Amino acid sequence: MKEDRAKKLADDALAELKAQLEAGHSETLLKFIECVSRFHHYSWRNCMLIALQNPGATQVAGFRKWLELKRYVRKGEKGIAILAPLTYRRKVEADDGREQTESGVRGFRVVHVFDVSQTEGEELPELAHIKGDPGDLLEGLETLVRESGIELRYEVLPLGTKGVSEKGSIVVAEGLGAAERFAVLTHELAHEWLHGAERRQETTMTVRETEAEAVAYAVCSALGLDCSTHSSDYIQLYQGDTEVLSQSLALIQQTATRVIRALTSAKQDEEVAA
Repeated sequence: MKEDRAKKLADDALAELKAQLEAGHSETLLKFIECVSRFHHYSWRNCMLIALQNPGATQVAGFRKWLELKRYVRKGEKGIAILAPLTYRRKVEADDGREQTESGVRGFRVVHVFDVSQTEGEELPELAHIKGDPGDLLEGLETLVRESGIELRYEVLPLGTKGVSEKGSIVVAEGLGAAERFAVLTHELAHEWLHGAERRQETTMTVRETEAEAVAYAVCSALGLDCSTHSSDYIQLYQGDTEVLSQSLALIQQTATRVIRALTSAKQDEEVAA
């Protein structure tokens, strides 16, 4: 069955990531995080599948979508297997007797996408990228923090401490460059959103720091900031429990996507207004 194949594909990918982390290799985790930054509209499982099958992928689409873009998958290219939901719609009777439409997901099937490097044809439009300077997005991130009900301050902090978050308050060290300030603030915002009292009790400091730094890495990567010095030392996400690992990967993807969408939608609104 297609559903069985889809489940095996996801389980195998998680098992491979688990094995890499157990062996002390952070490269696979970083590939996953970078994939989240490029494909944040995909689920974390599909990001993981893309990262493991084609770590260098930058823009993926199905065969027909590439045709719409007037590009053609080269003969002999192997597709990247991902999971597509099997959705349904049906008419049901509501409590008040009126008919209404119900929709949902009843399973998954395996589909294949191809990276732009596997295609040829007309050039795609160039996307604007930030090179080392967050520009107005730093102000947008500060606004996002405050609109989330979190107090934000810039103060002198002890040597070696760049940021602190605690119960609705974030303090960032004075004197940081714009790019580093952006990365630190994203890291601390991830702590605020992810690590309340309940999750703090359920996880170790290493897991919490890994999750926060992974979110910062993904967001910075998505916005074109140089974050190559971040996250490389955070390799102990897996601690013997695949459920904990799965939960962490899902939270990283969801939180990074939340930040990316908030900042990019705000930026687009500004451009339209201008």
